[in-house]
Amino acid sequence: MPEARKTYRNIIVTDEIIANFNPENQKLVNKYLKNLATKRSPKTVNAYKSDFNVFFAWNYLYNDNELFTNLKKLDMQDFFDFGITDLKWKSNRYARIHSSLSELSKFIEKFFDETYPNFRNLLKFVEKLPKENSREKSVFKKEELDYLMDCLGKENLINEQCLLALIMASGARASELVRFTTDMIDYNNTAFDGLFLETTSKIKVKGRGVDGKYIERYIIKDLFVPFYNKYLPVRQLIMDENNKEHNYLFITRTGDPIKVSGIRGWMEKWDNYLTKHWYPHAGRHFWTSYLSSIGLEKELIQELQNWSSSDLVDLYNDNTAKDRKWKGLEKLKNALADESNQ
Repeated sequence: MPEARKTYRNIIVTDEIIANFNPENQKLVNKYLKNLATKRSPKTVNAYKSDFNVFFAWNYLYNDNELFTNLKKLDMQDFFDFGITDLKWKSNRYARIHSSLSELSKFIEKFFDETYPNFRNLLKFVEKLPKENSREKSVFKKEELDYLMDCLGKENLINEQCLLALIMASGARASELVRFTTDMIDYNNTAFDGLFLETTSKIKVKGRGVDGKYIERYIIKDLFVPFYNKYLPVRQLIMDENNKEHNYLFITRTGDPIKVSGIRGWMEKWDNYLTKHWYPHAGRHFWTSYLSSIGLEKELIQELQNWSSSDLVDLYNDNTAKDRKWKGLEKLKNALADESNQ
């Protein structure tokens, strides 16, 4: 069984410490978060709030609870040094808090210039860490996930088979999977030469704005439909036994719509059958890599995911040069064949 990826946590934030934050700092943060809530989702706002709590807990414990607008460049550098040495931050965590504090600073510069005319964004003077892969990424080939599918079938986990099929066929995030409904799936509603099912209604995905964005989801028909057909009778039996009526695709044993935590619970058990650790985003990496390896154009992959930039295709494409389909190799084969016939 593969070892799960580990995250180091050194908790310095408590309710007692938060209650002792400099009141002026808390006012600035609250003003910023209130403004942010008009433009970003509650989940994003909570992430920023969490970052600020870490910073101001450090400020309270180690920096005399100094007013944010009075901080010096060295104070800010000391905080990020603390993050690396004591909190064991890697580059992603470091970059996120760097960005959060920078956005707060820009807000103060813009709206509190009369109150704090000498304030400037000190994050400009704190270098970011080079991007690194702090965790070993699990890269799955189709034959590995086909093996997982067979294992789930042998355990009669038909619901999890359908979930895995949808992940492989759509590249959807865990938070999106719980939003799929049965009336979104129509075998006659296809796109791109009939190879993809197009959801009959848009589904909420991650995106800027309070409500994210809504897009049609495209599902590779042949990868998904066999397992969907197998799952529907099982789902209906559970619904009937529990006198439930709703159209959410994935359900609990009691027939209620499953939550993201439940989806993640199913996935956590998949490590029992795999030689690598499965994590929810691995499905999106697989989907992108699989379509890239069989030669789908980068522009089409971007279109299928409704990504704003083709850079995301590169981000999720785990193929090496040896995985790619190289047209020039046919020329080499032909040349070698000609040589052998001479």
